[in-house]
Amino acid sequence: MNKKRLMRLLGWLIVILALVELATDWPDPPNPPIEHAFEEPIAFPFEITRRYTEVDIQVPHYLHSFVFHYVNEETAQELRYIVHKVVDESDDMEDISSYGDQYVLADGTSAFYDEAESTSQGLWWINKDGFTARIIYYIDGNSVELDDETRLPVQQLINLANQTL
Repeated sequence: MNKKRLMRLLGWLIVILALVELATDWPDPPNPPIEHAFEEPIAFPFEITRRYTEVDIQVPHYLHSFVFHYVNEETAQELRYIVHKVVDESDDMEDISSYGDQYVLADGTSAFYDEAESTSQGLWWINKDGFTARIIYYIDGNSVELDDETRLPVQQLINLANQTL
């Protein structure tokens, strides 16, 4: 009988402790604000009639992705300046050297030119904060094949990248 009372008492004690735990208002662990400052290009190789930004931070301490769009609605030309980084992981830099021909930006950073698809051009580099950055140029939603008339000179992409340093 004594054992039965002791078990019942322990059961009630567990219930009371659970209720106290549920009723206690424990502060949430600190979640520091996410702050990133990016320089954007201001001089473009064509007139910009529309600009907008997408921010993708679905998992706050994992992948941060920022996409800056610069569009000429009349000619359907578009530039995207994209920066992304996997945060709170090792400081290993993404290997972007396979993206194409190497160029050097104004601050000595290596950048890689890519024209793998005939409908777009891209310049990739790692910025000073460890974000992978790229500028992508295309026409009409990446559906128009670029030719000598519509392709941007690589130097214009480099000039855009230099404005972000």
